[in-house]
Formats: sequence, structure tokens, C-alpha cells
Amino acid sequence: MMSPQVTDPDVRHVHIVGVGGKGMSAIGAALLDLGKTVSGSDLKHSPQSERLVRRGARIALGHRSANIADADIVIHSSAIPSDNPELAAAHATGTAVGTRAEAIADLFNARRGIAVAGTHGKTTTSALIATILQNSGLAPSFLIGADIPSLGGVNGRIGPGAWMVLEADEFDDAFLAYRPRIAALTHLEPDHLDHFGTVDRMVSTFEQFIDQLPDDSALVARRDVPLLRRVAERHPGKTTWFGPGGDWHIEQYSPGVPGPTLDVRGPDGQLTLSLPIPGRHNALNALAALASASLAGIDGPEAARALESYSGAERRLELRASDQRITVIEDYAHHPTAVRASLQAVRELRPQRVLAVYQPLLESRTRDLFDDFLDAFEDADQVLLAEIYSPPGRETSIGITARDLAEAIRHPNAMALPSFEAIADRIRNVAREGDIVLVMGPESVTPLADRLAARLTHRTVT
Repeated sequence: MMSPQVTDPDVRHVHIVGVGGKGMSAIGAALLDLGKTVSGSDLKHSPQSERLVRRGARIALGHRSANIADADIVIHSSAIPSDNPELAAAHATGTAVGTRAEAIADLFNARRGIAVAGTHGKTTTSALIATILQNSGLAPSFLIGADIPSLGGVNGRIGPGAWMVLEADEFDDAFLAYRPRIAALTHLEPDHLDHFGTVDRMVSTFEQFIDQLPDDSALVARRDVPLLRRVAERHPGKTTWFGPGGDWHIEQYSPGVPGPTLDVRGPDGQLTLSLPIPGRHNALNALAALASASLAGIDGPEAARALESYSGAERRLELRASDQRITVIEDYAHHPTAVRASLQAVRELRPQRVLAVYQPLLESRTRDLFDDFLDAFEDADQVLLAEIYSPPGRETSIGITARDLAEAIRHPNAMALPSFEAIADRIRNVAREGDIVLVMGPESVTPLADRLAARLTHRTVT
């Protein structure tokens, strides 16, 4: 017998294990929009879970079997271990259990879906597409892995319109459950090898994603990325290419503040737009969004106007503080390519210096991508590394440290420091007027960005 789906009319109460996370909280928001009763649990509150509480969700701190009382279905992510007391209680009582990917598929596959997948740019591209659809009056639904100011400052919503935009994560093969009308592939290079094991298996999983697309689907893909082109060429239907040599490409890129002016050539002619976020990587994200919006029936000038209203995404080159002397920016970059792109983008803002703070995510990723990290920090004037963050239960330590990486990086001013406090002290002592402090890494580094934003913008700068 099949488990019930979260949208089934008979499913009135959904419990979400790990509800404080970006992806799971977005599901909670969507279910509240559908009129469901939502409960959940996590080890600590997050801004997203607190927002759900304000909307009527019941959220507990800590995982206990009693938390699932009266739930019709319990939803969990792959990060939740099988011996979690709430999952154990659900199995013991016969309560239906579903995964994050299954819940998203239920919400997404019944709509006109636009799924954004790829190694880099998923969050921003998804947010740009949803912003275009919203500004065009289409009232889309969306599930995105960050809060988006231009979408009301939320990460998930079920709107009355026909379209739904989804950030389709490849980790744990989750995106294989989704059946979009339009799929956008932003990039493809080695990542998540702790899950995939090998680059070949990673590529074959993306190939499977392409092979499973509906017959009437359209594909948007970046043309100048070899692995991605190899995958995308499997698609038998309509493929729209973006990037150098693509159907959508940039003819002129003029850096500026807060972002570049782009002369874009598309199938229907040229567009000029002022993108309010910096970086060539974000210009490519904008191309993917323009191409996707065109396939959804929105003309280029209207889509370009919507992009000019975009105001960024949480932890994607997010301005954390600025007092006209020192600026603190936080970014999600944790892959060498993303680190390099974020530093290049910040350089376009014309700082006196860039002080880069980086916390690596996972010892295994640091090992697997070690050589690529060595020249990723060239656009920084100083580099400070925090100790590697490994989420509990995600991996077994292999003994690699941030100091190992700092000593190998090809940069004259790179060092690892033992604590956030030591990094904050170091930055406070060396920062001077005109500097940008760029804090990069997983969400575990946000408390350091908080500390730097508070300290650096409330002191006398030498």
C-alpha cells in the first residue's frame, strides 16, 4: 500500500523532523499555505522555524516520540538518522513516513514546474525566475533554499498561479523525484562526492535526471561547461543554451555598483539591463532566468525589468553591515569555484582591500577538492580560515584540518585560526577604511559574520 501524500485531503496534520532547516522550513510554509496543520521539531530554533510558529505551526525543541502525536504523516530529510525517536515512534505506531524529496515531488509535480539544478547558482537562479514570474503577475509557487527579499522575505510559498519554481538539489539524488515542464541546469563539476563517490556516478545521476524529464519538457543549459553540455545533449526535446556561444549570451559586461550593466543577446534580439547584484556568475544566473522565463511565455523586456527589481538572496553576497568605512558581506560559497567567483564579484565593488574569511564544509570535500582550493583565493588581500565544519553524523573524520589547507594555499597572507573569536580579533585589528570583509562558508559561519558585522561597524577605524 502506498504511503499517503502530503497534499492528500485526508492528510490534515504533517509533522516535519528537522523543520528549522532551509529546505524543510520551506515545505512547512507551503503546507501552511494549503491549510494543513504543521508541527515539527529541531535541535534549535531558526528564523525560518520562528516564522512558521508565528503562522501557527507547533514546533518543539528536541526530538521526542510525543512530538508526532496526532500526525497523519511524518516528513524527514536524509540528514535525520533512522534511530531518531520521532521516526522510530512513527514506524512503531504505523504513522506514514515520507522523505523531503517525496514531499516536494507531491507539491511540485502537479504544477507547471520549473526546476533549477546544478553545482552552482541554484538558489539565485531559482529566486530570479520566481521574481520574474511574480512581477509578471503569475503568482507563482516556489521552494527555495534561502529567504528571498523580492519574494516577501520567505523561502517557500504556494501561490494561486499555475507555475512553481523549485531549487532542485542533487544531494541524496533528491532531484530524481521531480518532473518539471522546464529544467534549468546551471553548472556541473565535481561536488558532493561524499554522496556520489565518484565523478562518473555524479554525472550518471544528472544523466538520469535528464532521461526522466517528461517528453514535452524544455531544457535550459549552460553551453560552455563541458560536463554539463555532455549531460544536456542527451535531452531529446527543446534545449535552450545560455552562456558563451549560447542562444542567450552576454555581448557586453560593464561592472558597476551595486551590479553590472549587461547587454544581452537572446533569440528575439538584444536587451540591456542593470543587474543589482555583482559578479559574472550572477550575470550567467540572470541569463538562465531570462531563458527560463521566455519558455514560460514572458517576453524579454518584461523579464529584464523584473530582474532590475531583484534584491538578492539570504547568504548570497548578502550585505550584512556597512558604515561607509568597512563593509561586511556574507556568502554561501563553499566550493572552490564559488569562492573564486564570489571574490571576483566583490572586487567589482571597488574596495580598497578584500579580507576573506572562509570556513570549509566537510573534511571529505576539503580533501576531494584540495588542489582546486589552492588558487581560489587570489582575489583576496588576506585569507583567514576557520576550522572545517562537519555536520554531526555526516562523515567520519579523516584528520584533515584548516591549517593543512592554509599552509598549502598559494597566497602570501593566508592563515588558519583556532576560533571565531580569534578570527574576529584578527580582522578587527587589521581592517581599515575602504575594506570589504567577505565571510564565506556554510551556515555554521553565520555567527562569525554576526560578530564581525557588530564589531567592525561600531569602532574607530585606523
